[in-house]
Amino acid sequence: MSTSHEPGPAIQNAIAEAERRASEARERAAHSGLSAARSFEQSAIHHERVAEVQDRTVEQGVSDVGVHRRSAAIHRQAAVDDRNLARLKRTESEACLSTDPDQ
Repeated sequence: MSTSHEPGPAIQNAIAEAERRASEARERAAHSGLSAARSFEQSAIHHERVAEVQDRTVEQGVSDVGVHRRSAAIHRQAAVDDRNLARLKRTESEACLSTDPDQ
């Protein structure tokens, strides 16, 4: 009978396996975050394109200039928001990937 407070080999193995699986899950989550950041960047590009189309539409003399200008402004703001979200998600995900769980 062991008087030590150390867990037995089966429990130590279970702990090691749980830690390994948790580490793998963190890495998968970080890669998913980087993928989300790329998607936000693409969304920002599409919003900018729509804003440019709205600008060109105004330049061509459409009847309701205000609507097109407001739309362009909304899309430009959405592009800024998406880029901010991409930056935050990328920073968070890169930090997770660079963290050494043994430290």
